[in-house]
Amino acid sequence: MSGDIGVMPNVTLFIQLVLFLAFVFVMNVLFVKPYSKVVEEREDTIRRNLKRAESLRAEAKNYTEEAQKILDSARTEINALMEEAKKEANKIKSEILDKAEEEAQREIETKTAEIRKSLEEEKSKLEGAVKEVAQAIVKRILGEAA
Repeated sequence: MSGDIGVMPNVTLFIQLVLFLAFVFVMNVLFVKPYSKVVEEREDTIRRNLKRAESLRAEAKNYTEEAQKILDSARTEINALMEEAKKEANKIKSEILDKAEEEAQREIETKTAEIRKSLEEEKSKLEGAVKEVAQAIVKRILGEAA
């Protein structure tokens, strides 16, 4: 019989095997499955968040490009408006200068005419005074000669 015992596995070995399998099953049910589920949920959440972030990044890039186009367009429009305003300002400046120059020229002509008129009046007064003095001298000379 002692030869049969060595070939037959020990009963405690089967009991230990059953207990180990029960322990593995309990550990799997209590810890591994919930932990695996949490890890999978977290990975799914991370994947969804990464996809959402990529989508938002692409959307932000589109908005940035659109905003840049709008800014470029506005810059171009502002430059055109500024150029037009400069042209208009130069035109108005030229018109004002031309009017001022014309006014100054008219005033110069008016003042020149007034001065000429005044000069002519003074000249005629002077001629009258010279005639009176000449007549007075002639009278005096004639009065002394007589």
